[in-house]
Amino acid sequence: MKRTLALLLAALLTMAVALPVLADDRVQSSAETAASSSPGTDAAGTDAGTDALPATSSGQTDATSPDASASGQTGDTAPAASVDVLIGSSVQNLQLNPKNSASGISFENLRGAMLNYNPTIQSLKAQIMDVNGMTQDSLWSAGGTLREMLSSTSEALGMVESAMDDGVLDSRVYQALSIALNANVISLQSAVAQNFSQVINVDNTMASTKNTLNNAIEKVISGAEQLYIGVVAMEDALPAVQRGLDALDRAVAIAEKQQELGMASAYDVESIRHQRAQVASQLEALKYQVTTNKLLLEGMCDMKLSGSVKLGGLPVPTQAELDAVDYDKMLSAASARNVDVANAEIAFGEDSGPVNKQARTAAQNSFASGFKGVCMAVPENVRLVSAAQETVDFQQRTFDIAAKKYELGMASHEEYLAAKSNFDSAQDDLNTAQRSLFSAYHAYESAIKYGLV
Repeated sequence: MKRTLALLLAALLTMAVALPVLADDRVQSSAETAASSSPGTDAAGTDAGTDALPATSSGQTDATSPDASASGQTGDTAPAASVDVLIGSSVQNLQLNPKNSASGISFENLRGAMLNYNPTIQSLKAQIMDVNGMTQDSLWSAGGTLREMLSSTSEALGMVESAMDDGVLDSRVYQALSIALNANVISLQSAVAQNFSQVINVDNTMASTKNTLNNAIEKVISGAEQLYIGVVAMEDALPAVQRGLDALDRAVAIAEKQQELGMASAYDVESIRHQRAQVASQLEALKYQVTTNKLLLEGMCDMKLSGSVKLGGLPVPTQAELDAVDYDKMLSAASARNVDVANAEIAFGEDSGPVNKQARTAAQNSFASGFKGVCMAVPENVRLVSAAQETVDFQQRTFDIAAKKYELGMASHEEYLAAKSNFDSAQDDLNTAQRSLFSAYHAYESAIKYGLV
């Protein structure tokens, strides 16, 4: 009898050791898996696929951001191939688009290209799909398994304790078994309680995780947009550097002629040639930066890596759009789309204690401060554009006068070229001011549509 009971208890001990491991595996929810695989961003966002404002005439045609099931495909995209992609703890069936075959891109369709082709965004979409797979039913099922395991372990513990009390078992030998089974009972009780909490909070967990993942998608798109603007700015700077190089070419020719006439020394010629070489080097460096940054942008859009993708000009916001910028009117809607504010609201809804209350207030105040600065930047850049336009108008009149004088033989060719250079420089300054205005207005759009500041 003793030998049979001992064999039975040995089997129970083996099962007890394995139970905690199985219990831990069962209580891992999809929320934890998705959260652990989500990017380490410092901001979290509302589902960018909802409540997106209508696209404006400035070219923001793709206002909505991807949600769990959004493929982001445009109407003219080629049929996609179905493949299995391993994400988190499950395999999701995704539609992956063929490689982007476009040779050019505009700012207006940059968002669509990123949503369709960017590998990082495709991974984040898959994680959102994984989060959407979370259900209360699956968690309840896991909870039922845990409760069965707890009941079996408690029964085994009761048998051991009863046998020890009856003197059937040697307490010195089986005391460790009793302790191990009791520890497993406590562990399973904790797992059951944790599972119940997950069931209650599964909706909030899903919402918070999706906020974070959608915000990560918006951050990737925003990075591509900033890169696009930067490349356009560098390309716009190329003509100015080239004009400087042309001016130095003329200066070198003049210095060499003066040296022939004994009006300049060899050092004067060497000095101007050195300046010309420096500017030529700067021009080549700028061209290199344009190429390398285009390569980066091509990679983000999954295009052929040539470093020569053609970029369209930046859309100019209309006066009606600029006049519509309103901090007081848009603060509430923009704040609701901010990740930190949205997740703080979720936490406050679960527990309205002082800690979560203060965290929610801090998130709201932080966004309000950033959004205020974004709104203030728009009219300031409008003022700078107006000032730059006045300078262009003045330099235009000056150049017209110089051109007339040159035509009548009252001004030299160098005076004509100097006036032309001043006018071109003023136009470059106006272009820079207009880019800054576009960036400021686009930042405002990103804040009201996606909560980014």
